[in-house]
Amino acid sequence: MTEPSELVGVVERRLDFLERLAAEPLRKHELVDALGHSRSTVNRAIDELEAAGLVAGETDGYRTTLSGRLLANAYREFLTVADDLSAAGDVLDPLGADADVSAAILRGAETYRAAAPDPYRPLEVLDDALADADAVAAALPAFPYPRVAERLRRAAAGGGTVELALAERAYGHAADRFADDLGAVARREGCRIATVDDVDVGAVAADGVALLLTFDDGALHGAAVSTDPEAVAWAEARVSELIDGGSDGGETLAAMGQAGADSHEGRSGESEADSRPSGSPADSSGAEGRGDGVADSGGDGDGTAESGRSDGDALFGRSSPDRPGRDALSGQGFHPVDEDRLAGDPDPYGPLRATASFPEVDAGYVLDRTTVRGDERRSIAGLLIEGLAAGTDHALVGPPGSGKSTVCRSVAVAWYRSGRGPVTYRPGAGGEAFTATERLRERVTESDGHHLVVVEDAVDPGAAEAIGVARELADRDDVSFLFDAREEPYDDPDGLPLSPADLRYRRAIATVRMPRLDEREVERFVGHLTERTGSAPTADAGSLLTDVRRADDERVGELLCLVHHLVRATEGRADGAGGSGPETASGLRGAVAESVRDARNRPPPPADVAVLVNLLNVAGVGDVRTLAYALVDGPERDADAGGSGASSPTVDEVRRALERLVGTALVESGDGGYRTVHDEWSVLFLERFVEREPAPVVARRVGRVVSRVLALADDPARRSRVRRAVGGDAPTVDRIERHPGAWAAETVRAAYGAGRRYPRLAALYGRVRYAWIDLPDACPDGLRDRPPEWVARMYVDAGDLDGATAALDAWRPTDGTAAAERQRGYGDVARRRGEYDAARERFERAEELFTAAGDRAGLAAAVRGRAQAAHFDGDYEVAYEAASRAYAIAAAAGDPIGRAKALMDAGNALDALDGTDAVLDHYRVAGDLFRAHDDTHGEANVRTNLAVALRRRGDLDAAERTASRALDGYRTVGDEHREAISLLNLAAVAEQRGAVAEAVDRASEARAIARRLGSEMYEAFALSHLGSAAHLAGDLDRAERFLTAALDRLDALDAETRCAMVTAVLAEVAVERGDLSEAERRAERTGSLLDGHAGHKRLAELNRIRGRLALARGDGDAAATALTDAVDAARAGGFTQAEAQALAALGAAEAERGDAVAAADRLTAALDLASRIEGARATVAAADRLAALLAREPDGASEADGLNREELAEALRASPPESVPASRAADPVAYREVADRWRVDGDGVAATYPALG
Repeated sequence: MTEPSELVGVVERRLDFLERLAAEPLRKHELVDALGHSRSTVNRAIDELEAAGLVAGETDGYRTTLSGRLLANAYREFLTVADDLSAAGDVLDPLGADADVSAAILRGAETYRAAAPDPYRPLEVLDDALADADAVAAALPAFPYPRVAERLRRAAAGGGTVELALAERAYGHAADRFADDLGAVARREGCRIATVDDVDVGAVAADGVALLLTFDDGALHGAAVSTDPEAVAWAEARVSELIDGGSDGGETLAAMGQAGADSHEGRSGESEADSRPSGSPADSSGAEGRGDGVADSGGDGDGTAESGRSDGDALFGRSSPDRPGRDALSGQGFHPVDEDRLAGDPDPYGPLRATASFPEVDAGYVLDRTTVRGDERRSIAGLLIEGLAAGTDHALVGPPGSGKSTVCRSVAVAWYRSGRGPVTYRPGAGGEAFTATERLRERVTESDGHHLVVVEDAVDPGAAEAIGVARELADRDDVSFLFDAREEPYDDPDGLPLSPADLRYRRAIATVRMPRLDEREVERFVGHLTERTGSAPTADAGSLLTDVRRADDERVGELLCLVHHLVRATEGRADGAGGSGPETASGLRGAVAESVRDARNRPPPPADVAVLVNLLNVAGVGDVRTLAYALVDGPERDADAGGSGASSPTVDEVRRALERLVGTALVESGDGGYRTVHDEWSVLFLERFVEREPAPVVARRVGRVVSRVLALADDPARRSRVRRAVGGDAPTVDRIERHPGAWAAETVRAAYGAGRRYPRLAALYGRVRYAWIDLPDACPDGLRDRPPEWVARMYVDAGDLDGATAALDAWRPTDGTAAAERQRGYGDVARRRGEYDAARERFERAEELFTAAGDRAGLAAAVRGRAQAAHFDGDYEVAYEAASRAYAIAAAAGDPIGRAKALMDAGNALDALDGTDAVLDHYRVAGDLFRAHDDTHGEANVRTNLAVALRRRGDLDAAERTASRALDGYRTVGDEHREAISLLNLAAVAEQRGAVAEAVDRASEARAIARRLGSEMYEAFALSHLGSAAHLAGDLDRAERFLTAALDRLDALDAETRCAMVTAVLAEVAVERGDLSEAERRAERTGSLLDGHAGHKRLAELNRIRGRLALARGDGDAAATALTDAVDAARAGGFTQAEAQALAALGAAEAERGDAVAAADRLTAALDLASRIEGARATVAAADRLAALLAREPDGASEADGLNREELAEALRASPPESVPASRAADPVAYREVADRWRVDGDGVAATYPALG
């Protein structure tokens, strides 16, 4: 009989034979074909298996015996378990040897570790399993994330079964945090909750899915997920066993939850009683009953309640009862401006808080804004009307809060009143996305007179199609378009949702920019306020303007700040302006902070209502008052209340919370309705709220309130409650009922659009791994995967690289384009961190994915990203190749802005490679493209790069002019990051000229901007410039302090090439101190940091330092060799300043070697080049050296006695420097005079440096 160990060996070796012959009998030659073995192998295998009794020969071939089949099955089972255990090894690591786990739970399991690059994946697979489960059995040692309790509650509320075993510690945590949710579970028939001494491993079974959860230090370590029936059966049995052996915990939780439910039900009773209109039954027919001034049901009904931030009648006045019903254009926000729209009760104080309504504009309650043209002040509205009447389309561009909308409305009213022709107007966020292009074309071409179309916030994707209509009608002289646009997106056309044809059309649109406030304009505001309200502010115009620019955040529009100060200056005497808002603090930000404190310090629901109203305002979602009542969940809390975990407010509580917002986020419209204030107020409110509450708390609050609003798309009962709360007439609810999917899609885009428009609000949306905002079932499938992409991009754009990384880690793309965008996001983060190799890898992966998805625009962006990463990494050849490819992609797609950006990147790479005039050609063509498409931001970028190229060529006048124009462009569009770069470019120009004080001032200003933005990289650049300026002034101690501070920051950012720039200067400081060992250490580190990535400039600087170090040690030959290499590298790259400095040092080395002719030649060349490029350092160095050599004044240098002074003088006479008269070519005093003219003067030495702290 075969020994068991031998039997196992046979089975192991011949398992394929046993399994094949168990299926059917086969002869030997058939086995050769079936298994692919040789005939000799088959013969040996059959002999071995027959001898062991595992196969037997029969008439139709060989067949596996019963013993053979059982052993084969058992061995295959063993191999399967081994494979499962091997795959799950990392997940099982935290478990002890005695953990009660069966291999069955691992059968066919997919395993997930809570580790990079996907640390939140275990949480996601758990949430996916629980999200829609009808039956859940779970044993948990801890709560992996808060939403588990809510998921269990939903399962129970839907009629499913829940069995839950909790370790004692987890049970105590649940009783404190999740009593409502788990209490609701415990009260359901067929649900059980138990507490047990210990749960060594988590087990979950949910609708045919089994999960094994392992924990480490209380946090989820990993998960194994299986759908094998045996795995599910084991998990269910394990949970049941623990519950049977534990203590009943459901009764306590049920009692705790019931207490909360009773309290909630009490409030709900009030809600039912108060769900009728306030006051008497007659209230339901008037605007006061509805409280929002919406159009009567027999009126326009066309979205006036949904259009714009000035909801309904508050914006357009009352509608005529015989006005036709809703049509495609009105439903998408386009309304005629006529007598009916201008009718209403204008409020003289309304424009002090919100964008003026049309009746208020018509009544003259807004100031006619002016701008300086030549020697006179002109009305901005008047200038626009002149241009529009001439048939030229216009765009009014300015920052948020600058008064663009009011000017546009003034133009519209003046145009209508003048009788020129009809006006069609679309307010910002004017309803559904505009797609009815043919209807608009028909309306404007079939009307009488010169038709004016005004579109607010034209850069919004929902309004972009209007630009296409304007382009198609551009040849008509009886139609004109006026667009209102926020300057930041308008000035970056690459980000606009426009076709290439529409982008080209922008060159035909005349751009008018809102001017900054000046003292005269403030005086006019004060006079206007006094005239219209009888309330004169006590402060003078100059003081008000100073306060506006000093006290408030620069991100807030100056006009918004001024209006706030005017309201405060009138001491609340304007009833409509003062309202009941708690503005006790001075300054706009102080008032916002007080409003946040008031909301947070009151019992619910004021904070929820305030957050919702302000978020909807920023999002451009109208009829906020109606939507606020979506927070009322009814008599009992809904099971799908957006994961709220909070009790429902009553109708009365929401109404009182809305009333408290009057004077801050809301303005009474005079007819019982509300208008929202300018969205910048709301941005500041939300930003302050994020500062005051922990990010997860505020994200959960936002998730709760937005989810309840979005639930209106799915829930008829919720819509009925809202309709009752506002008195029965609710056009917004009507619209939701007609088109729930369209409304849901629009509102989801808008809700996330607030964060995309203002990335500093990213924390409102959490970190992706917890999707606090629940999308309704009515939301189109195409939008369901977009929120993670949007949130991740918010964090990237906000510069929150840690937040961006967390969001990208948690994002689970479901298609190729989304996966590509995720990789591009990782690339952007890595590039901003200075991790250039990682950035290039990410961009390359994004390229592959965009190519596979057929997304050419995304492909071009990824290629440009790789080009920029390669450039910063010093790999200029790769950068040029990538930029060239990006250009080809953009050209094939007909994308002029993409072409311009690629040309600029290619020019940057060429500039680093060889500095030929081709660089300037690239910049010229790119600049022409940007200008042709009115891309101010892109044009400023080109000028920034061009200024650097001009400076390296020594044309400092042109470089300064170009950098100054770039600075103006960035200030125009509000790009403070690049404003800092322009200031540093100007600092470099000043330093090259020796103007230390100016260089210090520019660098100090750049540093202040960097600190305000929280940019460590830009602050490091500014500190480096300050250190370099101090070095030029001879203040070596100060130079070392600033340079060391810069190096510390760059080291922390792992920006190696930038570190090399600083260590090079520190090495020079050490040389001048005479600390040669320190200088050598710094030089070696510079070379190590560059590590083969040194371009011509860095190589020239490094070799110059090495040469100076050798010269200081008296090794003239080594010095000459290194410095010759430095000159060659500088010339190859066209770096004139580096070449001049290297020539000056090389001349000193030749003098050390005793070669008078070579010394004269090199020093003369240095002096001529330095004088031509205004290079103070090289001029002083060369002139001082010649003066010393001619006067035999060593002044600390090692001048060789063998140097022939007469030979030197003769060489200078034969070829004198351009800056010295030939008659004085051998006069040391002449050279001393040249050096003194360029030497840093007293003002430079005494420059005022900022404190390092």
